[in-house]
Amino acid sequence: MKIRWYSPLDAASSEIARYSEQLLPSLQRYAEVVSVSDASTGPEEWAAPPEDAGVASLPVYHIGNNPLHLPIYQRALQEPGLVVLHDLSLVDLARHLSHQLDQPELWKDMMCRQYGDDVRALVNRSEKSVADYNEMVANYPLFQPFVAGSLGVLVHSRYALEALQRQLVPGTPLLRLNLPAPTAAAGEPPPTASGALRFVFCGHVGPNRRLVEFLQAWGSLPAPERINLDLFGNISSSRQLLQHAAQFGVEQYIRINGYVSDGELERALQSADFAINLRWPTMGEASASQLRYWAAALPTLVSDVGWYGELPADSVCRISVGNEAADLRALLEDALTSPQKYRQVGLQGRERLRRAHSAEFYARELVAFAASLGAQRLAHRTLERELVAIIASMCDTDTDTRLFRNALETAVATFLPEQA
Repeated sequence: MKIRWYSPLDAASSEIARYSEQLLPSLQRYAEVVSVSDASTGPEEWAAPPEDAGVASLPVYHIGNNPLHLPIYQRALQEPGLVVLHDLSLVDLARHLSHQLDQPELWKDMMCRQYGDDVRALVNRSEKSVADYNEMVANYPLFQPFVAGSLGVLVHSRYALEALQRQLVPGTPLLRLNLPAPTAAAGEPPPTASGALRFVFCGHVGPNRRLVEFLQAWGSLPAPERINLDLFGNISSSRQLLQHAAQFGVEQYIRINGYVSDGELERALQSADFAINLRWPTMGEASASQLRYWAAALPTLVSDVGWYGELPADSVCRISVGNEAADLRALLEDALTSPQKYRQVGLQGRERLRRAHSAEFYARELVAFAASLGAQRLAHRTLERELVAIIASMCDTDTDTRLFRNALETAVATFLPEQA
C-alpha cells in the first residue's frame, strides 16, 4: 500500500504536525509513504507522478480548524482521498477560506448548505454574540463541505462518528480510531506536594477554554493562595487574562510561560498536580494535550461534552457544562482537602493511554482502511472511466449511453465492500 501524507509539518506550532511526526515511524511499517507534504507549495506541485492504476498511492488529508489546513483542503479538491478529520466543527477554517477567496458570505452559505436556510439567522447573530456563536458551534458543527468529496473519513470520537453518520450519504466509509500517542512510561508519579497545588494549562487560550471561569471559581475559595497556575503555549490574550485574575484575586499566583521546549514542558507536567483541559463549546476535537497530561499521570479537569464526555469517569475529572461554576468550586475544594485521591485518577488516565491509544494499532488500522478505499477507487476508475468509454463508443447517442447508467452503478456497488 502506497500513501501520500498531507499534514501540517511544524510540530512547534501544530499538535496535528506533532501527531504526524510521532505516527509516521509506525505508519512506515505498514505502508510505503511516498511523500509527506503540507500542500503549501502551490498547485504546480500538487499533481501526483504518473502511476500504474493498480498501485496508485492514496492521498491522506489531515483537516483541522486552523488556516494551516487550507492548502490541504484545497489539494483534496483536486484528488479525492482519505480525510482524517481532527475537528468536527470547521467554522474557523471556513472563515479563513472566505477571507482568502474574498467571499465574506461563503462560510455562511456553507453552513446553510449543511443545515438549511433556517440556520442563517443564528449564523448572522453569531458574528456579534458570543452566546449565539457558542450555540452555533455546539449544535451545528460545520464539516460536510470539507469531507463531501472524500473516499472515506477517519475520526477520533463517537461524537464525531455519529454526527457524520447522521449527515453524510448513507454508506460513506467511516472509521473511528483513538488518537495515537507514544507509549507512556511506567512508574509512580511524584508524590503530591505538601505546599500549594500546582495546576498547568497548555495550548491556545480562547473563550472556549474556560480559563476565566476557572479563575473565578479559584478566586472564590477561602484560601486561593493554596493553588498556583502555570500557563504554556499561545497566551496571546495574557493582558486580558491577568485583568480577570486580578479581579478574582489570584493574579499573583499565575505564571505565564508561553512556548517552551518539549523537554521543559515535560518537566513542568511531571512536577504538576493537576491539568486544565476544559472545552466549551467543543470543536469536536480529540485532545492531543490530554494525551500529554495522561502520559504524566496528571488528573485533568475536562468539560463533560463531546470526546471528553466519552472518557471513563475514573480517568478524568468531569465538569458539567450546565453546572460549571459549582462543579469547579467543589472539585477545587475537594482537591485541596484530599489531593492524594486524585493521584489515582491520573494513574488511571495513564493506564488508559497505554491500553487504548497505541500508535502501532492506529497505523495498522489506518493502512487497512486506506487499502479498502484504494480498492474502491480502482473499481470506480475501471468501471466509470474505462467501461463507460467502451459503452459510449458502442452507442449512437448520449441517450443510449444513459440507458446503461443504472447497470453501471449496480456494478460499482457490487465491487465495493459492504459497509458495516
